[in-house]
Formats: sequence, C-alpha cells, structure tokens
Amino acid sequence: MNPAPETITPDNPSANLPRSSRDGWLVFLTLLLLPLLYFYPATLGWLTLVPGDGWTSNFGVRVLVGKMIAHGQLPLWNPYIFGGMPLLAAIYPGALYPPNWLFAVLSPGAAMNVVVITSYHIALFGAYLYARRIGLTRLGALVTSITFAFSGFAIAHLVHTHRITAVIWLPWIVLAVEQLYHQASWRWITLGAVCVALQVYAGEPQMTFYTMLVCAAITLFSLFFREEKERRWKFVVAAIMLAVCAALLSAIQMLPQLELLREGARAKLDYDYFSGYSLPPVHLLTMIFPFYFGGGAIAPYKQPFSGEWNVAVVASYTGLLGLMLVISALFGRQQRRQVWFWVVIAVTAMLLSFGRYLPFEIYRLLYLAPGYNLFRGSYRHMLEFSFAMAVLAGLGVDCLAQAGRATMRQLPIIASGLVLVLTGWATMSYRLLSDKAQTSSISDVEVLVPLIVFIIAVLALWFHAQQRSRLSGVMLVIALLVDLGSYGQFADWRAVKFTANERMADPPAVAFIKEREKDLQSFRTLTISSLPSDYDYRPPHDLNYDLVNQPDVSIARGLQSVSGYDVLRLTRMSEMAGEIDLGGVVLDVGSLAEKHRGFDLLNVRYLLRERRREFGPQDGLPLDGIRFAKTPLHLLLAPGKRFVTEPGEVTTNELAIVSLLSDSAGIPDGTPVVKIKLHTTDNRIIERELQAGRDTSEWAWDRPDVRRVIRHKRAQVVESTEVKDAAGNYQSHSYLARLSFDRAVIDRLEFEYVQKNAQLQIVRASLLDTTNGTTWPLDDLPLESDKWRKLGTFGDVWLYENLKALPRAWFAPRVEALPEAEILLAIKEGRLKNGSAFDPLNTALVETAGDDAGSLALLKRGDPANAEVSITGYEPQRIELRTRNSQEGFLVLSEIYLRGWEARVDYRETPIHRTDYTLRGIVVPAGEHRIEFTYRPKSFKNGAMASGIGVLVLIVGSFLWPRWMHIT
Repeated sequence: MNPAPETITPDNPSANLPRSSRDGWLVFLTLLLLPLLYFYPATLGWLTLVPGDGWTSNFGVRVLVGKMIAHGQLPLWNPYIFGGMPLLAAIYPGALYPPNWLFAVLSPGAAMNVVVITSYHIALFGAYLYARRIGLTRLGALVTSITFAFSGFAIAHLVHTHRITAVIWLPWIVLAVEQLYHQASWRWITLGAVCVALQVYAGEPQMTFYTMLVCAAITLFSLFFREEKERRWKFVVAAIMLAVCAALLSAIQMLPQLELLREGARAKLDYDYFSGYSLPPVHLLTMIFPFYFGGGAIAPYKQPFSGEWNVAVVASYTGLLGLMLVISALFGRQQRRQVWFWVVIAVTAMLLSFGRYLPFEIYRLLYLAPGYNLFRGSYRHMLEFSFAMAVLAGLGVDCLAQAGRATMRQLPIIASGLVLVLTGWATMSYRLLSDKAQTSSISDVEVLVPLIVFIIAVLALWFHAQQRSRLSGVMLVIALLVDLGSYGQFADWRAVKFTANERMADPPAVAFIKEREKDLQSFRTLTISSLPSDYDYRPPHDLNYDLVNQPDVSIARGLQSVSGYDVLRLTRMSEMAGEIDLGGVVLDVGSLAEKHRGFDLLNVRYLLRERRREFGPQDGLPLDGIRFAKTPLHLLLAPGKRFVTEPGEVTTNELAIVSLLSDSAGIPDGTPVVKIKLHTTDNRIIERELQAGRDTSEWAWDRPDVRRVIRHKRAQVVESTEVKDAAGNYQSHSYLARLSFDRAVIDRLEFEYVQKNAQLQIVRASLLDTTNGTTWPLDDLPLESDKWRKLGTFGDVWLYENLKALPRAWFAPRVEALPEAEILLAIKEGRLKNGSAFDPLNTALVETAGDDAGSLALLKRGDPANAEVSITGYEPQRIELRTRNSQEGFLVLSEIYLRGWEARVDYRETPIHRTDYTLRGIVVPAGEHRIEFTYRPKSFKNGAMASGIGVLVLIVGSFLWPRWMHIT
C-alpha cells in the first residue's frame, strides 16, 4: 500500500517539494554522509587512513608532491629514495592527481584523510548515477552504490592509496559510455575523457586497463545486443573520440611512465612473477565468510590469516544480502539483457582472478597478450567482479519491486536457500580438501558473525518483499550497511591507532643525524631491517619501522636514502646497491663489505640497522635443533682478518656456529683457527676457539684427492650439497660447533683468524640460552670496523657511520672507459681488471658503449688536489654547483644518471656521461664555473604537448560536434 500524500502546511515546508525531488535530496545527503560516518575515527581526527602500504609507500611521496607544488615546482623527480628516481613517472605518487595537491595546503594527516574519504564519495555518486542511467530505481541505485563502495575489494585496498583512488573512477567512466549509447553528446565525451585521465593520474595503470576492458565489453554489448538508442555509427564515433581524447589527456602521465618502465625492474615480467598473487578458487569462501581464513584486524575476530598471499588478495565479499539480491535478479523478469551482461562480466572477472589456477594452462596464453602481461596480481580482477555484483544487487532490488506478490514471497526464500546450499557445499569441500581451515565450529566468531548477518539479511529481504514501502527500503539499506560493515569495520584500517602528523616526528637516530649534519642534502642514509624471510611476520611493516626511518616515510623527515619502496626502482642503482629489492631490502649483504664501493659511490654516510630479534618457535632455519638465520652470513675470515659484532645485551650460555674451512688440508687436527672473545656487560671476557677437526673442517673433506692428504678430522656435518667437477662427484659440507660457557649477558663478540694460511667462512651463527630455549641470530652484516663505525644505540636501532663514503661531488684526475659489466665488477670487487685497486676519487669509469667514451679515456687529467667544488643550490630536480679548477677536469656527481637530466656549464649545455655505472659525470673547463643540472625529460614535454592537444580538441569539439551531429 502506498503511503498517504503529505499535507502542505507551514509546519511541513518540505511538503512543498515534489516527492521525487525530496527523495533525491535524501539520497544525496545519504551518499554525502555515509563515508564520513563509516570512517568516523578518521573524520574525528583520531587516526589517519594509512594502513599497510598507505603508510609505507604512499604517504611519503604524497607529502613530497605537496611540498613541491607549494614551492611552485613541477613534481618530476624524487631525490629521497633509491638514490633518486622519477616522481611523476613512478605512477604511484599520483603527482598529477588533483586531490593529492591538498598536501600543499593541509597538514599531511588531514590531507590523506580527505583524499581517502572523498574517494568513497566519488565511488558512491558514480555508481549511483550509473545505476540510475540504466534504469534502476533510487533504492536499487543506492544498493548498487553502497555495495560497490563498501565491498570487500574497496575496503581491503584502502591499504593501497593509489589503488583506491583509481578504482573509484570505474563507475564514472562506464557512466560516460552508457550516456553516449543513449545520446552521443560532446559533454559526455569530455567527462569520460577527463575521468579516464584522472584514473590514470591516480596511480594504478592496472585499474585503468581493467576499466577499459569493461568499457569495451559495454560498447560491444550496446552495439550488438541492445536496441538502438543513438544511431549506432554515432555511438561508435563518440566512443572512439572518447578513447582518443582520454589517451591524449593521459599522455602527460603515460609517456614518462612508459619511459621509466623501460629503465626499471618491471620492463618485462617472467611468467612466475606475472602469475603471482593469483586467487585460489577455494578463497571464494570469503564471499560468504569474509574472515574464514582469519585476518580480522580487531576484536571479536581473533584468527590469524592462514590463506594464500594476504588478506587483500582474498577480499571478495560483496555482502550476503548483496548475494541474495543478485540471485533475485537472476530469477527476476526485468532487464534480462542487463542482468545477463553483468553476470557474464562477474563470471569472467572471477575466472580471470584465478590466474595460474585456471585449468589447461589457460593463463599462460594470457601471458602472451601484449599489455596484459605487464600486470601481475590477477586477483585484482575482483574490481570488475565487485562492480558487476553491485549492479546485479541493484537490479535484484528492482526485480523484487516489480514482481508479483507470489514471486515476492518466493524470491527471498529461493535466494536464502541457495546461499545456504552454497555455503554448506563450499565449506565441506574446503574441509575435505585442505588442512588449513582455521574455523571448526559454529561458535567461532569467524563463522558465527556471518550467520547472524545472514539472519538479518534474510529478515530485511523478506520484510521488503512483503511491504515494498519506504520503511522497508530504509531497513534494507541499513541491513546492507550492517552486512558490509561486518567485514569493513574490522579490516586493517581499523587497526591503525595513530595520526600521521604525530608519527612523522623524528625518531632518536634521525634526530641524532640532524644534530650532527648541517646540510641534509650532502649525504644519504641506508636502512637495514631484520630480513623478512627469517621471521613469521614481514618487516618493514612491523615493530621498528619508524625507528629505523624506513623509506618512504623518511621523505617527510627530509633525509635522502638509497633504500626505498617502489616496484619501478631503477635497475642499475639496484645492482650497485647490493641488489636492493622493491622494499629496500639489501639482498646481497656483501655490498656492505669494505671492498665493495657501491654505497661509497652513492654517498651513503649513515646506516640505520635494526637489531636482530629473538627467534620465535616458527622463525628462522632449524638445524640440529638450533634456529639460525635463513640468509647465510658469508662472513669470510682470512689471515690477519678479524670481525666484531654487537648483538645487543643478550642473555646466553652457548654460541652455535655453522662454518667451513677452505684450502686447509694441511692444518693439523685440533689446531685453533679462530679465537673468539665474548664481552659481557659486567666487563668480563669469555674466550673460546674454533678448532680444526672438532668444530669445523675443510668444505671438500670428502673429495678423494683431499681426503688422501687432509690432516684433520671431519667435524659434525650439518649442511651438505652435491658437487660435480673435474675432481669427481662428492659432497661439500658445512659444520656445526657448539661452544658452551657460564650464563652471561653478552653485548659484543670478536672473531679473529689466527692461522697464516687457509681461510674460514662463517655461514650461520646464533646465541642460545638453553635454560629457557631462546635463540638470537647473530649479525648477518659484514660491518668491518675499518669501514663502519658505530655511533650509538637508539633502542632497537644501531647507527653506523660509513668512513669510506664519498662526497656528493668531486673531480677525478683520470677517466677510464670499460664495458658495462667490468665497471659493475670493479665496484663490487674494489679492483680493476688489471688487478689494481679501484679508487673512485682517482678514477672515473665510463662505458665503452658511449659515443665519446674513447676520447674521454685518452684524457689524462691533472692532479685535482687544488680543485674545488661546492653545491650552492639543491632542489629535487635542479642542482647548482660552483667549481674552481686550474685545468680541464672531469666532475663526478653522486646523483643517479637518467635520460632527461641536462647539464649546463655557465649556461652552455654540456653532455652528461654515465659514470661509475649509474652516476653522472661531465667535463668542466679550467677556471671558475657555475654548473647547473636540471631534470627536463622529453617524455614529459611530449606528454604535456599531447595533453595540451587533447584539451584543445575538447574545447574545439564542444563547438563543432553539435553542429556536425545536427547536420548528419
């Protein structure tokens, strides 16, 4: 029964408005208030919406973008991570995305909250308007917008700021395509092109690629399976114009991005990387039980995550009520073509999300598809799936509204029954096929909460089916919010308990560095966290993340670093810096050795090193009942060498060492090879030694020719590998030594090699406390005292100074041209191919492949002892220097070489030579000079020109298109 019409009275002014107008305003206010209420802790300023990667990789770069814009600078270059890399081209910072410009005027925490919360506003309004455009009622459109904006995918990916700011434009772009199907107007060509460009600017090209797939599907569907609204050829021309204008507007971002992609670590993906983060089909259980595999961030959820990958990968929840509404749409009679189109999109997206789990190696065929094979993480197809499910849920509401009374009573029963059958089948299948299931009874909150939500959803759906009134519609929306909130209100963002403005404060080690240094642009830092492979959680997101000043947050603190967090880091810099990975982890710890000149050349003056932590029962590598670090030490002790490590005050009574000798066949049994001193906190020294035959042995002890002459026994073997070489087939071994002593608190250990020949390699080492079973792995870094001087301890952080660090700029008296591979080897070994030591202050290495490498190599520079160089101006993409040299010289600048940097000596452009593998070098004439380096990449210039053309096309088209359409 319809409610009685409202009476117009002075006390009821809203009754003066038509009901449709009042309902429209109510929907508008609802959509406006929902994100503010949903994220109320952030709205009230209690926390900043930066969980996970939001803090570690998104926040700092946005702060930098804001600072540069506030100073009137184009945000093109980021000098703060990985020794320097493009900023705009890196995509994820969203340098051109207008909401990010709020960082120029608001405090960082406030700006981040506004960017995130308004993103959900954009998603809500876009999905609502699209649903209305395809004919849904206000209630159906409201259900669509809420289901999409607060779906599991949208909330789980709040941890990826760049991703959530990109996905929100999907409904607006499909809205533009839909509008062109109805009327090929230039206004919607313009709006669609602008929305595509905004999605590109937001920082997640994969989301744009998936959006384009959906738009292509809608276009084909409209052309071949829908009645003709606009003349088909006009629709096609309008769609093409939208695509062209969108490409032109996006060029200012896309061209620099493609240029960086060719230079970076993502130039090409192998299949294993491409197929990573595929969604295991069994994880679709989260469509019903969102925390079935654990991972709820706050109480009452308590199970740790036990599924594949991480919580964001398995987030496919669109609500139990949403699922029942989708089933209602399948059984309804309205808009059948729209229903089946979105069913096809949902099913296709789901199958694509399975990635490498698809049968018959189908995904390998997709790996061959150009463009598609540049993206990993097929689970992200849950974007299209979530939007399709949201549209279907809205269609389900309208199917209920337009069905007969009998059907209205049957559909909720059918929908809820199918959900129960699906739940039972999926749960039993998973329990039979897997031993990973965490939940085992109905009393577990991970199962109990969804069951309660299911009951609420069934009641709300039944009530609306019976009443079909405004009240029942309101109750349906409330039930949907409760349903989706049972996941979203317990996701990772709720575990954030800090505001960004407070957390940006300098940690003690950073404060110490800033007190010590006057010029923060004259040096770089390096951060070393405990290796994630050794622990059952993953640093750097945990524990001491702030104390060690992990990038990218260090950007906000003003310290430049060779660490970082960006998948598009430059390959050459990574190779030079110990194969540093996308998260800033130095994989080759040998790069910290004295002979390796990589970090010296990169101007790394300070090392912030996280103290190793006690191993838990699942951490590390178990060997003979002792837990060691999984990553080998590779600590080499040779005649005259000693090594010092400081584990921090550790209570222990045993030292376990895995080691091996080489070239040691002549060392007699029982001979001491290494003297060990353990320094206690009460100033005692405990002395122990490693003896040949008892504690360690020759690695090739079992090789036939060695076994015939070796003079010491074989110690306890703990690790072995097969060897096949000219000497035959045999095993190489490493050996376990366990050195006991009275229980003490140890804060320093010294290892000194005492033989005059052979050498010993310590592979692993741990301190044990056998009284309580605790284990502490020893330092995995070869921090030789001749190179790294410890400056202090700041909680769980040790701060070291690199005594071999080179300045930011210097004159090299000699230039030598070598092949690329030989230059990298010289840096790693600290020695040139002819055997002479490589001193970067004396010799600059350029590549033989360079056009003028030969002429540079012939230049014999004079002694630059009296040459002077100083940096007089430093901005992210502009560096000014003053030099004075009595004769022509070669200036090396410890800044990353990349096309787009230009150099001018006294305003005259001069070539920049790739020097020392990844730095910059220029020839400077004799005398006093002003030198300026500026970053002006051609890709940005060309992209800006193309985007300018795009703007011009949109302006001209607004005048010409209507006339042309009218004539045709």
